Amino acid sequence: MDLSVWRVWLVSMVGVMLAALPQLGCASGSAAATPDTPAVPLTAAEYYPLQAGWKWSYDIEKDGQHILAFYAVTSRNGDTATVQAGDDRLTYAITPLGIARKDGNVMGDFLIKDPLAPGAGWALAEGRAQVVSIGQQVTVMAGTFKNCVVVEETRSDPTRIVRTTFAPGTGPVSVELEVQEGGRFVTTTRAVLRGVTRPGQDPLAM
Repeated sequence: MDLSVWRVWLVSMVGVMLAALPQLGCASGSAAATPDTPAVPLTAAEYYPLQAGWKWSYDIEKDGQHILAFYAVTSRNGDTATVQAGDDRLTYAITPLGIARKDGNVMGDFLIKDPLAPGAGWALAEGRAQVVSIGQQVTVMAGTFKNCVVVEETRSDPTRIVRTTFAPGTGPVSVELEVQEGGRFVTTTRAVLRGVTRPGQDPLAM
């Protein structure tokens, strides 16, 4: 899962969580519901804001264990954003078509891409992504979010599906990993948004 969406949430998972636990105050434990958004889809980039100062905390459940994870946008230079996850840095490209992963100067797979319409999809390096739902209302610990978009990434070796729910003006509010076992898909890992800090909201920010 070198460049899959799941790397964002599970990079060096145990080490990241242990290091991040003392920083619990950096992300709010709850958030107000997002404002009403238009019935028509927004642009893909509006579903994953990547300006410096954004911070997210997630409850991750994997193999019966519960872990708290923290992610923060540490820099935004033009169309490139860097997200800190413990000791790891993840880089993203903000393009007119949506948000894509970056490896150095090379742009990789899109996480979310226009047009945002049910059934719309795009190729991945080792699979395919598809918009499976738009206009969803989702409630998690961080609040209630309207007009969400659900994207599924299907990859092989092993056969697996990463299902990400994006909320407009917030980013991913839930991520699920399903792995095929014995002819059926089993959810092995789940991440749910616990809290979010928007730019300018963190009193400890420099």
